[in-house]
Amino acid sequence: MKKFLVAVVLFSSIFTLYAESTINFDMTLEKLATLISEGKGNTINPDQFLIIEGTVSAREVLNSDKNAYSAILDISSGKWEGTEKILIYHCYVQLKGSKFEGTVPVRRSRKPNPKEITLNSRILILGKYIGYREDKKGNKYPVIIGLKIRK
Repeated sequence: MKKFLVAVVLFSSIFTLYAESTINFDMTLEKLATLISEGKGNTINPDQFLIIEGTVSAREVLNSDKNAYSAILDISSGKWEGTEKILIYHCYVQLKGSKFEGTVPVRRSRKPNPKEITLNSRILILGKYIGYREDKKGNKYPVIIGLKIRK
C-alpha cells in the first residue's frame, strides 16, 4: 500500500511539473496582446501551449480546399478603464487542416454547419504562439496556431 501511495505522489508531482512546463496557464488574451504591443514578444515561449478565451470579432477562410483548409479568426476581449474608456485586445488564430473544415464558412448559409464558429461567439482556444502581425498603422497583434477550439 505504501509503494502505491508513493507511486501516486511521485506520478502527480511529475505530471504537475510537466504541465507547468508545457502549458502557460497564466497567459490571457490581455497579457498576450500587451506583451506584443510593448515589443516583448520574445518573452513568450513558443513551445508552451496557451489557453486563450475571447469573442470572435471577425473570421475569414484563406483556403477552402479540403486538403489544405485554412482560416483565420480575430479574437477579442475588452475591459473598462475608468468609466469612459474601453480597452480592446485582439489576437489572430490560424486554423489549418481538414479537422477545421466547416468551422468558418466560405459564405453564409441559411442552415449553419454545427461545426461553424459564429461571429460574436465566445470560444476557448488551445494553441501556440507563432508570432505577430502588423497592420498599416503599425499596431502589432499576436498570432497563435489553433490546435483545439471549444465553443
